[in-house]
Amino acid sequence: MAEAEGLDPRFSREDWGDLIFYRFMKVPNGVRAYFTTRSGGVSKHPYESLNLGFHVGDDPEAVSANRRLLASVLGLDSARITSPRQRHTAEVCMLSDDTYAGAGSKSEDSTFDSCDGLITSMKETPLLLHFADCVPVILAAEGKTQWISVLHAGREGLIQGVVRNGVISILKQDVPPESITAAVGPAIGPCCYEVDDETASRFADQFGPGLVNGNYLDLPGAVRKELSAAGILEENIAFMDRCTACSSGFYSYRRDGITGRHGAIAWIE
Repeated sequence: MAEAEGLDPRFSREDWGDLIFYRFMKVPNGVRAYFTTRSGGVSKHPYESLNLGFHVGDDPEAVSANRRLLASVLGLDSARITSPRQRHTAEVCMLSDDTYAGAGSKSEDSTFDSCDGLITSMKETPLLLHFADCVPVILAAEGKTQWISVLHAGREGLIQGVVRNGVISILKQDVPPESITAAVGPAIGPCCYEVDDETASRFADQFGPGLVNGNYLDLPGAVRKELSAAGILEENIAFMDRCTACSSGFYSYRRDGITGRHGAIAWIE
């Protein structure tokens, strides 16, 4: 399990029995944001145990039970947890109609398809996206009202601009950039993410050679660069700095192949 030592103080580890979450603390009053781990759920091998993704081949009843467990300990209504059908795009969708609250809560089918980021100012409507090496990003801000966004930043989504689009989506709501805080959760690190020559070259062309070491890519570093370029202050960007491939406490597609998905979840109370 990933340990708390060395954890950025803007994150707080919370243990709820066998469940282990990491809470991002630097958010406006009334906003809550968490990164889950793989601990404490009901899914069986190779998805054990708190798999939150319907799309990976796990028993759907187990996934639903895990989501209900997540909702229960966090004081949420599992039927209102809203998830997109992620497809490694740069698409960021607005949730502004209560009709669509809870999309993707019962299966991988979702109104938001394809979509790799959600943004909302709606209260009591949690946004949940799923990960197993890609970079989870939670944005929180306060302008005339509170705003949150959860983004799924894999290599292709990063290259296409999903992080930039997420920030822009919030800035369009009359939110000053200095009010936006960003939490970058557990993701595969530059220690473990090796690609072929062509992919490495393409990534270096977009994000600079400093984020490529041989054929190893620094996805979290590219997220930092995108967040800063979009106007978020460096001091408002927090990194969990946990490599999913190195830590058995998180799901890793690169390490395990068939596996589950941990989550990034945020909501306005």
